[in-house]
Amino acid sequence: MGDQGEASPEKKEEAENVENPEVGEDGNEVVPEEEEEEEIPLIDLSSYFVKPDQFEGIHILDEKFEKVAGAPNFRQLPGFPIFGTGQPTEAGMLEILKRAKAGRDNAKVIWFTVRQEPVVYVNGAPYAPRAPDAPHAHMETKLDKAELASVCGHLANVLKKQLKNSADGTIKVHKDKNYAENPMERVDLEEIVKVESIKDLESVYKECAEQSGVNLVVVNVPVVEDQASSSGKTFDNIINNLKDEPASTPCVFSCQMGRGRTTLGMVVACLLKEIQLTEELKKMNEMNLVSSETLKDLLYEKFERVTYEPVEDEDPLCKGEFEVIKQLCEALPGGAESKRKLDIILDKCGSPPKGVGVQNLRECIIETKWKYDVASEDKQMAYKIMIINFIERYFYLICFAKYSLDFAPSGYQKTFDSWIQDSPELVQMATDGKDKLEWSRTVDASKLEQLKEIMADPNYKDNLSALIRTIYDFAYLTYADLPRGQIKNNSMKKLAATTLMDILPQELADKITKKIDEDPNCSHDFLTIVGMVSYF
Repeated sequence: MGDQGEASPEKKEEAENVENPEVGEDGNEVVPEEEEEEEIPLIDLSSYFVKPDQFEGIHILDEKFEKVAGAPNFRQLPGFPIFGTGQPTEAGMLEILKRAKAGRDNAKVIWFTVRQEPVVYVNGAPYAPRAPDAPHAHMETKLDKAELASVCGHLANVLKKQLKNSADGTIKVHKDKNYAENPMERVDLEEIVKVESIKDLESVYKECAEQSGVNLVVVNVPVVEDQASSSGKTFDNIINNLKDEPASTPCVFSCQMGRGRTTLGMVVACLLKEIQLTEELKKMNEMNLVSSETLKDLLYEKFERVTYEPVEDEDPLCKGEFEVIKQLCEALPGGAESKRKLDIILDKCGSPPKGVGVQNLRECIIETKWKYDVASEDKQMAYKIMIINFIERYFYLICFAKYSLDFAPSGYQKTFDSWIQDSPELVQMATDGKDKLEWSRTVDASKLEQLKEIMADPNYKDNLSALIRTIYDFAYLTYADLPRGQIKNNSMKKLAATTLMDILPQELADKITKKIDEDPNCSHDFLTIVGMVSYF
């Protein structure tokens, strides 16, 4: 037999490991864990990075309400076992469940996750995946509960593999430098996190349910952030999980921030429980357990009484009187009453002083419009899309209120989805009318003529101060409906600049436009244009 060469270093190390196995603290040999081969994921997230759900400034609930640590924007709707929250930490979720059970052992709690994105917990805090080419956009998926759980498990495995390949027990995550409502204003940053634990969402739900002693039922209701829920299946999903439950069954709604999507779920649940309680009280009246007068008082105090001082001369748009909404109320039998009923609930679920929440789904339309008015042109499109989606969502919520009032007493024998499909004229109305809004304001035509007369004077530069004052006065009148503040000031300045450019002689306007386009340091603000008028 010939001579054998010396064993390679790898072979030597392997032999030494066999001869000297690793021994645990108990003195027994430690058997290496075999890495399980993961099934092909429904959505491959191996190239995605994760961003924390929570960030500085996420909690915007009014300071007069209690703040629950780890549960941003957590609130309860007064008089109802309906809760809303941003995606909580593990500790925050545990505290929410303890509050929802209200001291009852093994109480049933239904948790509606009103978001589409998978979630993973790192060191007890929630993170969500983002595509490398879209760091500021939520993933859009249409996964059922089992599918979402599978993808969340896959995401946890992706991070665990990254951790295993790390030499110092860390993983890379991304975050926004500062939060900005408009995605175009966000800046993405990368940072390192020392990892202590990684858990999939299903594991967190299970552990928190066991520790709090509740019978937790998790329902996935995927809704796209800041978009309309025209699909009846979204509302039917909530109906199917609440219609056979007592009105006292607690339900929690959560999304990343606990704002729009969470509020949407709370509004739907409030409407369902209100109708359910009304029917129960009416049955008690039929059984002579409560008098008709008592019934009337109970219904008013519970559902109708306004707890805030109404605003005099409130902007019609703040009251939801958009053209397509007025058209709906006229065309849909009972539409006006459905809107009235819905508006009371929107106010209760909205921000103070009308409600206890963070977003009024009706008033956010005009609030976003104010932001659109003062935004630069390159950022206006994002706001415009939001506004159109908000109007469409409001439209379908009114439709849903009408549907619920009609079909709840019979146990929702017809789904809202089929009700909508049987009403193609409503779908067309929403499609055609959702963008019918005054997208820009101009000075009144008669006032514009006054300004043009001043500019027609050959010595108009001598009257420049009077011209500036007059333009500002007209801009103020045009935005008289806006509340005082930065948005109103910016709107007036933007309108003043546009108005001045409109009344300038064409030759002068062309010179100023050319100068602004050529000089990157020049802006299109009012004072800059005034300065150029004086110069030229």
